[in-house]
Amino acid sequence: MINIIIFFFIFPLIYSNHHLHSLPSIIIDPNNYSESDIILHNFQHQFHSTYSYRCLLQTESKYFYLDSSCQLLTRLSLKEICPLNYTLKLEIVFPQNTTIYELIIELKYKNSFQFNIKNNQKIINLPFYCNNKNDINIENNKNNEFFIGNAHILLNKDYEEKLCQFEKNPYRIKLNENELYENFLQIKTISICSATNYLLASSNSKRNFDYFTLNSSTGYLNLIRPLDYETITTWKLVIQGHDKSSIPFYTYVIIDVDDINDCPPLLSWNFPLQTIEILNDTDLFNIEIAIHESKVEQNNVIIANLIASDLDTSSNIDNQVKFQLIINSTDLLPFEIHGPFADSTFVLSTNHKLDREYHDKYILNLILTDNGQPKLSSYYKLFIYLIDDNDNLPIFDKSIYYVDIQENNLINTILLQVYANDSDLDDNGYVTYELDDINNKYVTIDSQTGIIKTKIQYDYEQIKNFTFNITAIDHPNKGKQFKTTAMISVKIINQNDNIPKVS
Repeated sequence: MINIIIFFFIFPLIYSNHHLHSLPSIIIDPNNYSESDIILHNFQHQFHSTYSYRCLLQTESKYFYLDSSCQLLTRLSLKEICPLNYTLKLEIVFPQNTTIYELIIELKYKNSFQFNIKNNQKIINLPFYCNNKNDINIENNKNNEFFIGNAHILLNKDYEEKLCQFEKNPYRIKLNENELYENFLQIKTISICSATNYLLASSNSKRNFDYFTLNSSTGYLNLIRPLDYETITTWKLVIQGHDKSSIPFYTYVIIDVDDINDCPPLLSWNFPLQTIEILNDTDLFNIEIAIHESKVEQNNVIIANLIASDLDTSSNIDNQVKFQLIINSTDLLPFEIHGPFADSTFVLSTNHKLDREYHDKYILNLILTDNGQPKLSSYYKLFIYLIDDNDNLPIFDKSIYYVDIQENNLINTILLQVYANDSDLDDNGYVTYELDDINNKYVTIDSQTGIIKTKIQYDYEQIKNFTFNITAIDHPNKGKQFKTTAMISVKIINQNDNIPKVS
């Protein structure tokens, strides 16, 4: 009897509440639970804040488990399992009782799954598995949307497949000349493209391959040789790409070369041929010309028109005056430069009369400078030779010659030699001599040497003195001939050559 009473009193203190209670559903997005051991919910203090209890799952779950701290965790990634509602029975065990709770875990994706349906496509592949498969036949599906479990599926049946292409067509970039660039431009494809390979298309010129390389995986362009604006101002590269579809697609890269001031200015010469004779112009930096002195007897005679040019662009010029041309000399030269006219034309002219007999040769050192940054200069030499014209008269060293000779002289005795100088050259300065009276009976003259000789024997008793004129003559090939006259006065000296006579 006593045993029965004890059992009766003890047994009600330990009992199990088998009535099934419900817990609020846990709704989760599988995308947020892509690994194992991620906590879904913590039940540690949910059922009593002070009494301790244990948490158990009545049935083993393939996807979830409870740890010793009453935390519900993922057993594996939830991204690939079928998005359904999973029911768990949770036992909460106190020392005096046990309560069973039903817990529903809803796998519900936050966003819909959209599928672009190509022509005649019958199968779509889902990102998760239901019944151990992830493909589904949509051939007989007339709707554009449906559900698989808690997953919302949208079908875009009017989709036209977009092929991979480049972000831009064309690309355009500016590069400075005379520099090297690494990774100066990255070629990119649009977002729908898978891994893309890049290459310089075979349709590029060989020259493009000499200057540019393209990283096949990153799409970065490199410049391996400096560009020269004066050679090529614009480059065009053909870029080819292909992704997993292996269908090639193309874009262009246009490279504008930015000019820097790296070319000295140049000077071209234009001589007035009616005035100037060009002796040598094979070297444009050393020009030789000749000019007749008669052409430069006046001031402001034009020697040359000079045109400046520069292979660099005008963007490198700081102001409207593009060039400066000066004569570099410490001497005072009879030349000056006018201009520039219309930005680039200069005129070289005389500012004094030129005389070959005073100065027969001039060397002009010209400096042409541009106004770029930095300023660059080129240097020229102009050799100017004056051609002789017959512009000088022969000049005797005396205007009157006096000579004495004793009577009874021998025939062809030299009286004297005259000399006339002509400052001109060659034939223009070649002088001959002649007597004004070709029938002069007293003297003869050598036309080449100017030596005057007696033609007869003089007799003081017959003639005591006489005079005659001589002429100096030059002999130009062309132009006017000049003559100059001098006078010769001859005095005959008496000798005692007569016997006295008695009258």
